[in-house]
Amino acid sequence: MIVREKFNLSDGTTILSCSGGSVGAALTGKSLRLQNGDDIRQTLTISGERHMLRKAEALDQRALETTDEVFLSQEEARSGEWMLVEL
Repeated sequence: MIVREKFNLSDGTTILSCSGGSVGAALTGKSLRLQNGDDIRQTLTISGERHMLRKAEALDQRALETTDEVFLSQEEARSGEWMLVEL
């Protein structure tokens, strides 16, 4: 899944808006690698999934939640070059 946006919530939770991948696949509790080509930045554990606003306009997008600190800047997230890959 391609990372499209990163949101940091005040409680320490990070939401990653992603596109692509299997929309119905259960990812809560799974570990995913944050990577750009061969550059693996870190492994994240997905703690949940949020409902997307305007879901009808973005059927292939998901909002994944993690309590891990995400070492990805807003600009990197918006670049479309970073992916979440299941281990």
